[in-house]
Amino acid sequence: MPRRPTSRPRRARVVAAAVIAACLTLLGACAGPAVPTSTSSEAPAPTAPPPSPTATGPDPSTVATAVDALLARRDAALASADAAAFAATVADPTTPEGRRQVASFRAARALRATGVAHDVVPPVDDPSAVDVTLRYRVAGVDRADRTATVRYAVQRAGSGWRVVSEAPTGADAAPPWLAMPGLAVRRGEHAVVAGTAGDEALRAAVATVDRALPPLRAVWSGTPRSTLVLVPDTAAEADALRGTPGPAVGAVAATTDGPTAADGLATGDRVVLDPDARRRLTATGRDVVLTHELVHVAVRASRPGTAPVWLAEGYADHVGYARAGLPHRTLAAPLLAAVRAGTAPTALPGAGDLDPGVTDIEVGYLASWQAAETVADLVGESGLRALVRACTGPGGEEAAQQRCDAAMPRVLGLDRAALTRRWQQRLAALAR
Repeated sequence: MPRRPTSRPRRARVVAAAVIAACLTLLGACAGPAVPTSTSSEAPAPTAPPPSPTATGPDPSTVATAVDALLARRDAALASADAAAFAATVADPTTPEGRRQVASFRAARALRATGVAHDVVPPVDDPSAVDVTLRYRVAGVDRADRTATVRYAVQRAGSGWRVVSEAPTGADAAPPWLAMPGLAVRRGEHAVVAGTAGDEALRAAVATVDRALPPLRAVWSGTPRSTLVLVPDTAAEADALRGTPGPAVGAVAATTDGPTAADGLATGDRVVLDPDARRRLTATGRDVVLTHELVHVAVRASRPGTAPVWLAEGYADHVGYARAGLPHRTLAAPLLAAVRAGTAPTALPGAGDLDPGVTDIEVGYLASWQAAETVADLVGESGLRALVRACTGPGGEEAAQQRCDAAMPRVLGLDRAALTRRWQQRLAALAR
């Protein structure tokens, strides 16, 4: 029988645009409704009723059952590493679409995709465009199912059916093996890195995760032991991996994305590195970017909900920029130029200040970073983490701001207004 779709886990994305500004310029890269096919407005004559499904083609419910069985055979072949059985479900393995399917099989095996299953919902009205919910996990990193919508084109082959093509729809973050069928996988003690950007890029990402994740695990108790990092080489791959809507390629350095469980904790975030940014960044800049993202992975797996955006991004930059080995005046140069020009923000940045779809985010991210540095100067590393914990919880940005306003006097000994004054004084001193 066809499998009904399961409820989808909540999914959230964290965009790390903070590091793209300073890293690119300072770390050396530096740089209409559906209508019938007939146009007639006349009603059908009584003697010419609409044809039955069996007269025009296979019954849509029968097709759904057949597609369900077809995809179940593919899932079983993937689970058992039976390449021949998988190829037997492909309409023509010699065509570009057929070769892509076979490559995706190899990529899924290399990534150790487990629990792969498809939910086909009848009826299937168009065998050339069957949208199916795919469920899967990547062994060692996912603690719950991830889901994505995949479009299949199927056709009859003798007495059965075969797959002509499969592709992500763009509605969700695509499974890595469908977005990047040519991917390679490199593993470390704490990293699973997959991508098409070349061995050097993959190994560098492994090294960053293996260095950065253990210290985060020491201070954020829910931090996963291993994290998946995806390193696409093309804009099309990055778009598929991030889903829609997503930031334009090159607008941010990386994203962190993943579902959350009923308790609000992330169950398997993955980091997607932007291909354009990766090419422009230096090795140090790429390390900073990925470290920033791993902070989001750690916090989201340890605390349900969200913190105010200035604190969430500022804290991630606080940890990430510590790797840069450059003075704050150098890293914060665009922000300090704005201070001197009298155009710098005068309030702690809000969500709109850090949204690449709304504004130029460079100054907003640097301002958030310096606000987190102000907190660290006041109460130290443990105090900064305590503020992040106290300010993180359910609800959106407004709820997070209110929660943080209530927590600041207890954690910092200052209210928002006093913290803002300290932050402005810090910026003025750096801008001299």
